[in-house]
Amino acid sequence: MNKLLRTLAISLAAAVLVPGAVIAQTLGFTTLPVGAINNIQAQVIAKVVQGKTGMQVRVIPVSGTTATLAAVQNREAEFSISNIDNVADAMRSEGVFSTLPKMDNQRLAFKLISFPIGIMVRNDGPIKKIEDLKGKRFGSGFQGFPNMIPLSNGVLAAGGLSLDDTVGVPVSGLIPAADDFKAGKTDGTNIALEAPKVKEVHAAIPGGVRFLSMSDTPQALAAVQKVKPEYGIMRIEPGPRFAGVLEPINVLRIDLMITTGGHVADDIVYRFVKAVAENKDEMVKGHPIMNGFFPERMAQQYDTVKYHPGAIKYYKERGIWAGS
Repeated sequence: MNKLLRTLAISLAAAVLVPGAVIAQTLGFTTLPVGAINNIQAQVIAKVVQGKTGMQVRVIPVSGTTATLAAVQNREAEFSISNIDNVADAMRSEGVFSTLPKMDNQRLAFKLISFPIGIMVRNDGPIKKIEDLKGKRFGSGFQGFPNMIPLSNGVLAAGGLSLDDTVGVPVSGLIPAADDFKAGKTDGTNIALEAPKVKEVHAAIPGGVRFLSMSDTPQALAAVQKVKPEYGIMRIEPGPRFAGVLEPINVLRIDLMITTGGHVADDIVYRFVKAVAENKDEMVKGHPIMNGFFPERMAQQYDTVKYHPGAIKYYKERGIWAGS
C-alpha cells in the first residue's frame, strides 16, 4: 500500500474509532506540501466543506503537481488543486506530464482564483515595454521549475517575443531567477505579482521595480494562447497588494482550479461546490487570499477540460453556467 493510500486508510479508521463520530465517506484532497499557498487554500476549503456538509475531507500533501493530479487519475483521491494549464497538460500528456499516460479522468469542479503573472524590470531602467526585452538578459533552463518556460513565453508572446529572443542566463527556478535579477545578472524576470519575493526585490533595488504591461488586443491574446490555450490576460490596478504596479497594466492570467475525477459521484461534487460557492465569508476568514474568489466566476469555460456533471448541476441552478 503506497503512502497516499495509507494516509486515506488511517483517516477512515480514525473516523470509525472516534466516539460519536458520524460515519461518512472520507474524501481525499491532494495538494502540494505544507508551506505551499495551495496547501493553505486546500485546508481552508476542506474546513468549509466539512463544516457545511458533514462530508469528511482530508487534505493530503504530495510531492508535486504531477502527483496531485495522478492521485485523482488513479482514483486514490477525489479532489485536487492545480493551475488550469497543468490540468490540460495532464489530459494531453504534454509539458511536465509528457512522460506520463494521458490523465483523461480529470474533471473541473470550479475556478478558485486567478493568478496575475508578469515580468518585472528596474523602474529607472531603459526597458519600458515587452518588446524592449529583445536581446536582453533573461532566465533560462528552469530545471527546477519547468513551468516557468511556458509562463515566460506566454508573457513575452504579447510583445511578439519568446525566450529565444532573449540572452539566456541559466537558472534553476523562480526564486533563484528573482535573486539573479536583484543582483543585476538579468534585465527582467517573470513572477507572480503577489509573490512575497516581489516586495523584497522592490525594496532592495534603488528606484524599485516596475511590471511591464502586456498588449490586450485580440492579436496579442491569440499569440499568448498559442503558448497555452488556457492562458488569458487580466487587468491589474495599482494598490498596496502590488509592488511595482505604478499604473493600470495588463498581465498574464493563470486560473487556479479545484479539480475532481470522473469517478466521483455527482452528489458529492454538487455538495462540495455548493458549500464553497455559498460560504465565501467563511473562506475569507480562513485566509485573506480567498478575497480573490468570486462565486459568480467559478464556472469559467475552457475548450480543453470538461466540468464534472455534479458541478454543472449547481451552476445551472445558480444561473451561471455558460457551457453547452
